[in-house]
Amino acid sequence: MSPYLKTILRDLGLLLHVPGVMALVSIPLCVLMGEYYAIVPFLWTALASLGSGQLLYRLFKKAEGSRLRHSLITVALGWGLIPCFSTIPFLLIASHLATTPIPSPTVLYFQEPWNALFEAFSGFTSTGLSMALHANELPRTLQWWRSFMEWIGGVGVIVLMVSLLEPSTDAYQLYNAEGRQQRIGLTVTETVRKIWWIYLLYTLASVIWLRVVGMPWWDALNHGMTGISTGGFAITDNSIAAYSPLIQAAVIPIMIAGAISFPVHYQLVRKGKLSALWQDTQHQAFWILLILGIGALVLEHYWFGEQFFWLDTIFQWASALGTCGFNTTDVSYWSPTGKLILTLGMIFGGASGSTVGGLKLTRVVSLFKAMLWRFQRVSLQPHQMMRYQLDGKVITEAEANRRIESAGVLTSLWLGAIALGVIVLLHVTLPQYSLSDIIFEAASALGSVGLSTGITHPNLSWMGKFMLIVLMWMGRLEIIPVLLLLTLPLGMLRGVISRKMHRMHNPKSDQQTKGKRKGK
Repeated sequence: MSPYLKTILRDLGLLLHVPGVMALVSIPLCVLMGEYYAIVPFLWTALASLGSGQLLYRLFKKAEGSRLRHSLITVALGWGLIPCFSTIPFLLIASHLATTPIPSPTVLYFQEPWNALFEAFSGFTSTGLSMALHANELPRTLQWWRSFMEWIGGVGVIVLMVSLLEPSTDAYQLYNAEGRQQRIGLTVTETVRKIWWIYLLYTLASVIWLRVVGMPWWDALNHGMTGISTGGFAITDNSIAAYSPLIQAAVIPIMIAGAISFPVHYQLVRKGKLSALWQDTQHQAFWILLILGIGALVLEHYWFGEQFFWLDTIFQWASALGTCGFNTTDVSYWSPTGKLILTLGMIFGGASGSTVGGLKLTRVVSLFKAMLWRFQRVSLQPHQMMRYQLDGKVITEAEANRRIESAGVLTSLWLGAIALGVIVLLHVTLPQYSLSDIIFEAASALGSVGLSTGITHPNLSWMGKFMLIVLMWMGRLEIIPVLLLLTLPLGMLRGVISRKMHRMHNPKSDQQTKGKRKGK
């Protein structure tokens, strides 16, 4: 076995501990809620997850350090396997409740492995697309499990692992491979621990805030967790529309807080620096887009139906741009232009370094700056020099080109993934869904948002569910790690063919190598 494969398997073993620990933490809730039948499913989850993780870690504990490419593959594998272990509670609890006198159809759907796998992927990627038709019919243990997955997935399993353990490999490589780069500490370990105390503080504040405005404690706990993680799972039939306008308005600042980067929250909480909210270009862009999007949607609603839907408009735009996925209205009835505006918000996403999905506004700003710089270069006089400025600092041309290239490559991959998703969904969805509906659904899955036009449904074909799962997986990891993993077999095959061709054309060198090995 190659050394780098041992390194990948060792680090994967560490990641596989996450759902096991989460399952053990969830067992006291089963007792508290009187749902004792859920204890065994969580025990099986813990056994499978911790057993697999320990086996891989102990077998390859002495593997060498990791490089960025190996860390990217490890993270892609981890985010692909962790949801598989997390399907166990859905499958086993649904199978148990199916034997009760009047089982809920919503619960019965989770006996289908594709539905359980979809829900787990949607949870850990903090997307929020759901196979639960009536979430209020789920047992409280499954309601909690869905919220818990999104809460952990929002901040990232690497952040959790690095904060609790000291990985044998370079922590920065894993941290960077999960799509995070900003630091608020001298080391990665210090950074993730600061992220965690900020995350815990904001979660607690969100829960208390929702309770103060009238939401019951259980509802406040779940929606506080899924709101600050920009996940979007709800425990009601129609998301936040089930509550009063006051509660709906109170959820908006929670979604916005989840879309702001942790370094800004750190300056805000630790240093009381309110100006940090608009100090850099990506947060300035966030507030500008927030205002422009609301204005555009208000005008579109008036044009389309001659009515002003102020609260619904503000809520849905904040949910789309912040990639949260809560809703107060059925967006499937919105005009195609309204859906397109929401789609753009879901593609853009919030600030880099937060819990959001999407492209992230740092990249959007880089592309916008690239256009401005292009026009500036065209208008330069022969004796003038080009000046590249970003966040109030002058940067070199090489640095400007690097940022533009990075943003351009990821944007191209992002649009290509949406196009692939649209092509597949066009073949498997019902004729009642328009092209704008399908583009909306694909962008929602890839952007880790969770808003839906109704395409996401337990009766969707397995191919449609698989496509949405792949989009959620790719979107959470910003595509490149997943592409590296998917192309790994091709690379290994190319290496084998290359070695065989070399031996065919250089038989003497191969014999000399064997002779040296025998001599040793």
